[in-house]
Amino acid sequence: MAGSTWKYQVFFLFCLILHSQLPFPSSLSSSFSSMPPCSALLHFSKSFSLVKDASLSRASYPKTASWREDKHCCTWDGVECDQNTSHMVGLDLSSSWLMGHIHSNNALFFLPNLRRLNLADNWFNHSLIPSEIGNFKSLTHLNLSDSGISGQIPFEISQLSSLVSLDLSKNGY
Repeated sequence: MAGSTWKYQVFFLFCLILHSQLPFPSSLSSSFSSMPPCSALLHFSKSFSLVKDASLSRASYPKTASWREDKHCCTWDGVECDQNTSHMVGLDLSSSWLMGHIHSNNALFFLPNLRRLNLADNWFNHSLIPSEIGNFKSLTHLNLSDSGISGQIPFEISQLSSLVSLDLSKNGY
């Protein structure tokens, strides 16, 4: 009996190690991936505080403050949708008073059709750019300038084969 207990312990340890090496999505991440784009954007916007001092531009204003569930997100300020498919293809929240951290499980990373993403002139509290930035396979323009990000630039940015414009200036690199 003692020998079989030892075998079960080794088997359990093996399964635990194997499980930790596999890329299982968390329940939070999987719920975002099935979330409609408008809901994902609302969730994204609620993950930040709106603080006027987070943006330095005189023309800044809180674009997300006007976002409402009873309006389609293609009509929201800063959101651009493809006229033929209605897919969200652009998000310009530059100078929008956003303050907080960009986390790897943020709903933003579950908007696969984005071609343009501009989060410049906000304050992301020395957040790292999550490797999930690589989820944006169609991204052509990425602007995170003057947004309080820091750390190393993730390898996944080099895998964005459609990217033609990248601005990470005025950050802590």
